[in-house]
Amino acid sequence: MKAILFLITLTTISAGEDVPSKRVTPWTSSRILGSPDPALPYKTQRVFANVELNQPTDIIWLADAKRWIATQLNGQIVSFENDHDTAITRPVLDLKELHQGSVSTVVSTTFHPDLANEPWCYVCYASNPKAPNGRHLARFRVTDATIPTIDLSSRAELLSWAGSGHTGGSVQFGPDGYLYVSVGDTQNPYPPDERNTGQDLSDLEASILRIDVNNPTDDEPYRIPADNPFAGSSNVRGEIWAFGFRNPWKMSFNPETGDLFTADVGWEMREMVYRVERGGNYGWSIMEGSQPVKQYQQPSIPITPPIFEHTHLDARSITGGYFWQSEHLPELKGAYIYGDWMTGKVWALKTSDDNVLWQKELVDTPLQIISFMLDPTGEVMIVGYDGTIHKLLPKVESTQQHEFPKQLSQTGLFQDVVTQQPEPGVVEYEFSAHHWADGTHSRQWIAIPGSEQLGLWDNPRWDVGQVHGRFKFPTDTVVAKTVSYYSEVGNPKSQKHLETQILHLLGDEWRAYNYVWNEEQTDATLQDDVATDRKLTIQDPNEANGRRIQTWHHASRSECLLCHIWSSGTVQGFAPDQINISVNGKDQLADLVNQGLFSLPIPVTEPIASPHDATRSIEDRGRAYLAMNCSNCHRRQGGGTANFNFEINKSLVENMFIDAVPAQGDFGIANARIVAPGDPFRSVVLYRTLKFGRGHMPQFGSNVIDTRGIQVLHDWITSMAAPDKEAVNEQAAITELAAMENPEPAIATLLSTTRGAVALSFACGNESMQDSLRLRIIEIASQHGDAQIRDLFEGYLPEELRVQRLGPTIDESSLLAMQGSAERGRQLFEQATEITCRQCHQVGSIGKNIGPDLSGIGAKQTPADVLASILRPSEKIDPKYRTQTVLTVDGNVVTGIIISDTETQLVLSDAQAKTHTIAKDEIELVQTSSKSVMPEMLLAGMTTQQGADLLAFLSEQRKVDPPQQ
Repeated sequence: MKAILFLITLTTISAGEDVPSKRVTPWTSSRILGSPDPALPYKTQRVFANVELNQPTDIIWLADAKRWIATQLNGQIVSFENDHDTAITRPVLDLKELHQGSVSTVVSTTFHPDLANEPWCYVCYASNPKAPNGRHLARFRVTDATIPTIDLSSRAELLSWAGSGHTGGSVQFGPDGYLYVSVGDTQNPYPPDERNTGQDLSDLEASILRIDVNNPTDDEPYRIPADNPFAGSSNVRGEIWAFGFRNPWKMSFNPETGDLFTADVGWEMREMVYRVERGGNYGWSIMEGSQPVKQYQQPSIPITPPIFEHTHLDARSITGGYFWQSEHLPELKGAYIYGDWMTGKVWALKTSDDNVLWQKELVDTPLQIISFMLDPTGEVMIVGYDGTIHKLLPKVESTQQHEFPKQLSQTGLFQDVVTQQPEPGVVEYEFSAHHWADGTHSRQWIAIPGSEQLGLWDNPRWDVGQVHGRFKFPTDTVVAKTVSYYSEVGNPKSQKHLETQILHLLGDEWRAYNYVWNEEQTDATLQDDVATDRKLTIQDPNEANGRRIQTWHHASRSECLLCHIWSSGTVQGFAPDQINISVNGKDQLADLVNQGLFSLPIPVTEPIASPHDATRSIEDRGRAYLAMNCSNCHRRQGGGTANFNFEINKSLVENMFIDAVPAQGDFGIANARIVAPGDPFRSVVLYRTLKFGRGHMPQFGSNVIDTRGIQVLHDWITSMAAPDKEAVNEQAAITELAAMENPEPAIATLLSTTRGAVALSFACGNESMQDSLRLRIIEIASQHGDAQIRDLFEGYLPEELRVQRLGPTIDESSLLAMQGSAERGRQLFEQATEITCRQCHQVGSIGKNIGPDLSGIGAKQTPADVLASILRPSEKIDPKYRTQTVLTVDGNVVTGIIISDTETQLVLSDAQAKTHTIAKDEIELVQTSSKSVMPEMLLAGMTTQQGADLLAFLSEQRKVDPPQQ
């Protein structure tokens, strides 16, 4: 297929001199300040105010000198006394003198612990970032430990590796007396680990090294310890102690246990803390913590998961720290203190072996946290990249602290909350393309504090949500949207408000809140960070009994941020290509400019098409629909694990979903594609939007089928190529149903294949179908034995007739607290057709031995662990159970795990435990997925009681292995 390009033409709304220099009406009534969440327990206080540091990278305590030693990015190492009030820096070493000014970075240093007898300093730095060996670990002689003084001419190089990208570079002496060195993958973020060094043991990259500097060999200034895990192995660097790291930035040893901890900077979705063990494989770039990244062959050394990981909601470039040992703040004693460069947050983590005892956020700072300091008393201090140093202090709650508004009427957004009349300075706006919201509608406002104005980002940075050409919002900006519905179809006077959603920019972080309207429609109350559901009764003459029941999901704050993700700019509606529209005959963008909302001319594009604007092309409308409903996840750093995206500002070639093989299963559709040009019923994107239960897209936020939107997708896919013959025949067969006296055999024929069922489900959403025929099709299909068929029609049933499932948002604590029956769970496992565990797993003699045997799972895992493995099967997965996707030469796709692999054939078992035997000469492509073959959201289709019963049954499985003979 020819490449289809999506072009953007930039203009400006007005000349610079026409942009008002200030706001016409400032917003001064805001009470949305701070946060409703409990205050963090600590604050920071700056110390060493007279110490001047130039982009420090590491600071360590040198007991022999009773001074701090600081490395700096510019190649200089300085020292200062341990006096918080009067200390000043003095130079120790300038590596630019050694390399004639070419030193680019110095990241860390350490001194030999027995400095009196071993007068050595070890420095990790880069002399030439472009050189293949531009990063160095060098040793220097310390001529006077008390000053200290270092002999620059004594340099001896111990190790070198690539100088660019993620270089790691932390150096620490372990309690065993050996020197440990962290090394990153030395590459840029994209593509991830392009040289595949993460799992390569033949180089030093992506590893933590361990060397003996006390006993050099004749050829090297160090020796490889005999007990290093790979010492003596061929084609392996014996210096490696552990591997599979992306950028292990700072590491330290627990003084009580000797455990080595490191923080590893993640890629798109995760930031990791690892307890590093001898010979461990920590996954990069097969995994990014629990997040799959690349498809590899099964690693010979199993992957060790992080002891704790953060999502990119609260951490985006993690910085390792130290273990708190001070009696000051005794509640932190023994905790690992670490932070984040991007968000400025600091956390404490207490563990026992691989078990997390507790983890909590301590303080949220404005700092770019580059490293930490461990002072002689065992207190951990924070080092900012701006050269400032800070200590932790308990926060004393102020009686004058502002109370976050509990009612919408208290927010300062509305003069009259009932009529939604805004306060002066709060500006109502409309935008072009809306996402599907279960038939609701909305009004929206933007409130910019005081006389502040909006700027524009010209430097994109995914890590902090800077999207090129999108607005730069001042701190304490509020964007609000009231979502409403009509309780009587077609009657505007029956409008009722459901919720008012608020995004608030607190510092540099957007917070999401939901104010839920009361039944009297007089006010709305702030919802806690929990999700709730509300049943709506809607009078609808199109329904058999004149009404329908619809569930509205009030999302939790955390759920809100899954869509309002920072990598998409967080605020999706208020953007130049959304607000450049005519409202009531007026140019809205020009009107906003005249009100002084912007501090500079606004580049604009043609507005994003509304999916239902018939004046725009079907391609524009189809792309807009995917962008509004799917691109929050399916974009770079969005979290969608499939290798495509739906971003509106990228070409279709860049988006990579046209004619692409689905990575997460074909749902029984022969020769399935994400989008199959000319054939909507072979397109997984259409199947997923029609179905309910596991695999429905969007994955959350909708309980109603969007028949109009699905029609747009269907028409766009059909327009891409000559109509597919099979699709034409299916549509003709559906048309003929209306004339048949007994259409049931023809309905059964269509329902015998997934693609035929997709065509039939799509037709049921078409208003032209006779109601009696539609109801008969739905009645037959909803009783079908195959869930992949049945799920396509569930959305057409009244809610009271649908299976009341756990759904996509499962409250794990509530499910764990519920009393389950192990006996009922056994019956479910052994007999129920809707429970598919036994198709892949065995318990005793029941089931198939495809996945892990579950006979002893209750002895190995707690009920919480069992539940987590069901809900998130790809989080911790044995590589041999990763999904393989096989594309045959005739275009068929088979997905499953390999049961047998010989020279002549490949045998796979799919998620339904069906066996597929494929001759090797029929295979065009085999891809190893980083996802488990075990489907996600397995419990979503169960009732709450069924979920509790199955969990009780599995938790009781405590098989004991027979004694060794």
